[in-house]
Amino acid sequence: MIDEKINKTLKELEQGLQDVESARKQVERTVSSFSNLNATTLEYVSKLGTITTKIQELVGYVGKDYAQKVKDFEKDREAVIKSSNAATEKLSNATEEFKDSLFEIQTKLKYSLIVNAVSLVVIGTIVLLLLK
Repeated sequence: MIDEKINKTLKELEQGLQDVESARKQVERTVSSFSNLNATTLEYVSKLGTITTKIQELVGYVGKDYAQKVKDFEKDREAVIKSSNAATEKLSNATEEFKDSLFEIQTKLKYSLIVNAVSLVVIGTIVLLLLK
């Protein structure tokens, strides 16, 4: 009977050891999973940091490019405004000159009409005197 008790106790010990071994393996798997999860999480966080940095750089580049384009646009706009003002002034001057020229022509035409009228009267008088 003692042998039986010893055998039974040994079997219980063996079963207990198997349970402890199984628990130990489960703890190792859990710790390994945690380590892998931790490493994966750290890698994920690192990649997010890199993405954030790249996006910030991109935003900076876009901002600089936009500022440069606005500056270039302002220069071009100023050049167009100056050119338009110069063209407007030239057109205004040409219009004034044309108006003055038309006034001179009008004056000359008036004098020409007066001279023609006087000539007509003189010729008419000469013709009447000659016909009498």
